[in-house]
Amino acid sequence: MRKIRPTSLTLVRVFLWLLTLTVFLPFAWLVKSVGPHYWENMKNLVHLDNGVVFTWLKNSAIVTFSGLLFSVLSSVMAGFVLAILEIRFRRTILVLTLITMLIPVTAMAMPLYVLINQIHLHDTLIGLILASSYYPFGAFLSYLYFSSALPKDVVDIGRMDGLGDWGVFWHIGVPLSKSLWSIVTFFSFISLWNSYQLPKFLLDSPQHSTLPMGLQLIFGDGSALVGVLMLVPVVGLYLLSQRSIESGIFSGAVKG
Repeated sequence: MRKIRPTSLTLVRVFLWLLTLTVFLPFAWLVKSVGPHYWENMKNLVHLDNGVVFTWLKNSAIVTFSGLLFSVLSSVMAGFVLAILEIRFRRTILVLTLITMLIPVTAMAMPLYVLINQIHLHDTLIGLILASSYYPFGAFLSYLYFSSALPKDVVDIGRMDGLGDWGVFWHIGVPLSKSLWSIVTFFSFISLWNSYQLPKFLLDSPQHSTLPMGLQLIFGDGSALVGVLMLVPVVGLYLLSQRSIESGIFSGAVKG
């Protein structure tokens, strides 16, 4: 096996540190732009309109975690079915999933609005949760993971032991896909927490607004404080699940 020269290793490390600093600079600028009166601004924000910010925060938490439950479960199960089970029109479903991934959220907002309005859930958090659970990227990512990381021989052994479709998923698919659950949860959380277009289309009442909607109405798009408030939970979640996310990204990259 060819050894890496110390000089080359040093150059790689310097290059990686430069990339890290390049990525960190926008975040540092964002924190600096908040200014020296950060805590004063936070205090004013907390007491705004008798604590309406806490209502927006509660709405965002309800929508994010409820939508997370539906989107992650449906995405992982759909990916498992497409990758492992023998179903009709599999290729057609995969093509449609890819096409749906390419459609921007803004283009899907109006059809989702019509569907939610037809079932009389417009301007409700339940309607927003149902619309936000639509997550084709997670389904396709799960399909790729199970196709490469779950050996067919293992599935066949499970079949020989008398496992049905649900048994194969629960006893084989779930234990072997812990990193997949982490990475789908992370990306789905980012999408739900930062969602602005769908709430804007589906919610009218200020008391039903989510945190991005409410803060945008107060500060507009140029407030660094808004950026910091929205970024902190995402950074915290990444730090907590960093190893699982990295494992999920590289799972199946080397297949023996």
